[in-house]
Parts: sequence; C-alpha cells; structure tokens
Amino acid sequence: MSEAISSSRSLHRLLYSSRQKFGPGVDVDAEVEAIVLTSALNNALVGVTGLLLAHEGWFVQALEGPAQAVMTTYQRILNDPRHADSRVLSAGPAEQREFGDWDMCARRISATDDAILTTLAQRQAFDPTTLSAAAALRLLKTVAGIKQRTTRVA
Repeated sequence: MSEAISSSRSLHRLLYSSRQKFGPGVDVDAEVEAIVLTSALNNALVGVTGLLLAHEGWFVQALEGPAQAVMTTYQRILNDPRHADSRVLSAGPAEQREFGDWDMCARRISATDDAILTTLAQRQAFDPTTLSAAAALRLLKTVAGIKQRTTRVA
C-alpha cells in the first residue's frame, strides 16, 4: 500500500479486487448472498460501510470507516477462502464516505446491472487486474447510482 494509513478515528477508504474462489457445484449467488449478510452484520458493529461488486468471477470492493476497522475487515477478507489473488488498488484517508448509504456489501449485481456491465465489457473486457483506483471508484459509484435509481423505481 503506497498511501499512508489514516489515524484510527479518521475516515479511511480501501479499494481492492480479488478473484472469486468457489468450489465446483457451489451456488455462486447463494455464496455472495452469504458474504453480503455476514458482512453487513459484522461491519455495522464497527462503522464500516462500502460496496461489493461481484461480476464475472471477480469481486471489486470499497471499504470505508475508521482505519483500524477497515484494515481488520480487509484482513478477514484476505483470510476468507472465497477470495483469491487480492490486490489493493488504494488505501488511505478519505474526506467523505462515498458509500455511506450502503451497509457494506449490500448489493449483489442484478441481471439488469449484469447486462449493463456486459454491454460495457463489449468496449473493453472486464479485468480488475488492470483497474486503477480512480477507475474502480468510478465503477463502484456508477453501480451504486444504478442501484439507487432502480430501487426507487421498483
């Protein structure tokens, strides 16, 4: 991590990508839902919010909250066998929460969102190993915006 870790009381943001690692015959949607439910409970207790994007065998996630809580949460992710090849895109102080309305993972990508990302992928393949921190943050903010708009309409 090239950026300084913020103090334990200040707002901290960590962006990472990792490969989904599920065994054969596993219901991926059910596994992602289990991650979302467990994470929402754990992270609410320590003031961590964020957004998890699960798409084409990858996770891209933002974690926001007190520095120590974010780093502890990320360490738990590193120890989770459902994540592999994790790569920190950025970590450091943040002026404000971008995903404060999301009680962590909170959103599994829907079929509609998946179609949007598939359309975008026709321009360029979805490959989180090439994502910059700025591109990952834009992607997650776009997904959050789409989810907010479609939730209000539904």
